[in-house]
Amino acid sequence: DELIFSTISPDYCSPDVSVGSVGTEGRVCDVDSTGTKGCRSMCCGRGYTVEVQEVKYRLVDWCECKYHWCCYVKCRTCLKSIQVYRCR
Repeated sequence: DELIFSTISPDYCSPDVSVGSVGTEGRVCDVDSTGTKGCRSMCCGRGYTVEVQEVKYRLVDWCECKYHWCCYVKCRTCLKSIQVYRCR
């Protein structure tokens, strides 16, 4: 028993409007993932770029919090640098 394909599988790495694919160029990927969201798989061997972005944070990582008498804590909204990876 053999499986035979009658059509060629679309290349989702490159844009192809006939199959509704926008390609993967410019898409954000996960540099640490070995799955389909990982840069190695998603970027189709083209590599990726790294950009540093400043993001505001407050509740996830408490930032410069102060206790005020009586009785509340006030925190600042701070900036944090993160690295974003995008397919070439």
